[in-house]
Amino acid sequence: MNGLFVLAYAITNLHPGAGRGYGIVDMPVQRDQMGYPIIYSSAFKGPLKALCAGDAINDHGRIDCKKKGECCCLFGSEPEEEESSKGMLNVMDLPLFSVPAPTFDGFVQVTTNYLIDRARNIFEAISHINGYLGSLGNEIKALLDAQGNKSVEVYDTEAKVVNFDPSSFKLLSSLPLFNNRLAISDDKRVIDKSLIIYTRNRLNLLTKVVEEGGLWSEEYIPMGSIFIGGMIIDNVRNKFCDELSKISCDSRLFLHHFSRIFNADKISEDVYLFYLNIGGKESIGKGLMKVFIGV
Repeated sequence: MNGLFVLAYAITNLHPGAGRGYGIVDMPVQRDQMGYPIIYSSAFKGPLKALCAGDAINDHGRIDCKKKGECCCLFGSEPEEEESSKGMLNVMDLPLFSVPAPTFDGFVQVTTNYLIDRARNIFEAISHINGYLGSLGNEIKALLDAQGNKSVEVYDTEAKVVNFDPSSFKLLSSLPLFNNRLAISDDKRVIDKSLIIYTRNRLNLLTKVVEEGGLWSEEYIPMGSIFIGGMIIDNVRNKFCDELSKISCDSRLFLHHFSRIFNADKISEDVYLFYLNIGGKESIGKGLMKVFIGV
């Protein structure tokens, strides 16, 4: 068993939808048990499978394992296969880590102690499984170990701000809405107030009038938000895993092969980058993420 770190950055606003809600927002985003936004593993795994499959889709809308056996090795067999088998890649939830928020002197990435502790659970598990840290793991560790010493006001709430040395973050410093500042609060409202609510309507194209029942609200996680998650590589074999099963015990070798399957760009020896559409509303320019994967 080995692990990979995932650090994802929202290029556009995101709507990983939770279905129709019964609160003040008709279409809320997915949330964890404490009410914080999250991208569930199923909402993350689905786009990964689609990216892996490319045009190797059968008539049932599933991966054609004969054309893309490596995808069925990673994610498991499809229902049409005679033999049911588990995939070797366990995709974890992708929890929110921070969101950009305005301050009196610009903006800052803001998080809470709960979000830090939740990300630390993932970090400690993967670093323990692997027994070492690579480039991405070290950047995540620097984020999690941050201790704020100056106060800043975020949405009328006091938070402790950390000013990082830009040289500490090769990957994070490349992100437009990460300015090497992190504000840490105990108040969940700094996250809630950063979420965006759109009110949308459905017009009759002939009359230009809103149709009955055609007015609703949607919740979005803002662009510039950062997520920290992971993937676990199981030492399992199915009939599609001849090549991958031989390297599953080495995270670096597996990462290189993973990058080839997903056409990921090489950032460094142990970090790769690809883009993914998460959640709904792609047709109106939402849901695009930059995903770093590494050790």
